[in-house]
Amino acid sequence: MKGLHRALALATTLIAFSGASIATAAAQDYPTGPIKLIIPYAPGGGTDAAAAVFSDKLGQILGQPIIKENHPGSNAVIGTTLLAEAAPDGQTLMVVTGAIANNPYLYANLPFDTEELVPVSILTTYPYVLAVRSDLPFNTMQELIDYAKANPGVLTAGTPGRGAGAQLVLGLLNERAGIDIRDIPFKGAGESLNAVAGGFVDVVFSGYETVRPFVESGKMKFFAQSGTVPLGEEQIPPIADTLPGFEYQNWLALIAPPGTPENITDTLNEGLTAIFSEQEVKDRLAGQNIQGIASTAEEAKAYLSREMSTSRSIIGTLGLQPE
Repeated sequence: MKGLHRALALATTLIAFSGASIATAAAQDYPTGPIKLIIPYAPGGGTDAAAAVFSDKLGQILGQPIIKENHPGSNAVIGTTLLAEAAPDGQTLMVVTGAIANNPYLYANLPFDTEELVPVSILTTYPYVLAVRSDLPFNTMQELIDYAKANPGVLTAGTPGRGAGAQLVLGLLNERAGIDIRDIPFKGAGESLNAVAGGFVDVVFSGYETVRPFVESGKMKFFAQSGTVPLGEEQIPPIADTLPGFEYQNWLALIAPPGTPENITDTLNEGLTAIFSEQEVKDRLAGQNIQGIASTAEEAKAYLSREMSTSRSIIGTLGLQPE
């Protein structure tokens, strides 16, 4: 009987060792084919633009093409669900904004556990730019606040939908300034920008690079931004100049499915580190007023944990309830 127990124990050990060896071998052979990169937002937003900075170069380093797929909806929940259901082999990845840290506190029954996802790297951080229609009758943040106080609920803001960072920064502005700019949700950043440019809503929070073409066409004007120092060659002033202490940064991360082996995240990190150290990439990001990071997987996991804690606090302050 003891011999049988020893045999079973040995068999179990061999099976476990074999499984680990197979996983390691698979990681060493990574990637085995084209990599699908999920972008959980509608085309035309800042996430598309940021993904374009590194995805082709990363594909060249890995020796396989990276194929971008947009799966918008429910503040990245649809795309994240697809990622969570994918095999943990690194063949499916996702670029997502800080919205992923908001969703656990805004949706009561997410079909995945955010903390089980595998953060590969924090890619970039950047403030939100507040842009307004060119024909609006104010030119400073204080004038906008005064107008909104005198006309409560009249001004409208286009946002990419419930739980997006743009909605939270709008909520913070309303709360800190004691005003009521009404949130008009759209299906993505592109739609919200077009709505402002078309005169259907008044203001929008978005990335610098996505707003700039509308400013250059004369349909919008840069107004303020959610960082702490003047932004870009335009020296867009911080909202904090008018509301001291105001700050809200967005960020982008590369995420892998639950259970993705460390060997694979290390391979991806090595490629990203090489790409983000290139002067061409640094210059391209600087032109968009975005800070490139390319963190390690360990740093990314810690960053996501901190951001989830911050999101829980902000969402609680704004009184948003899970749906």
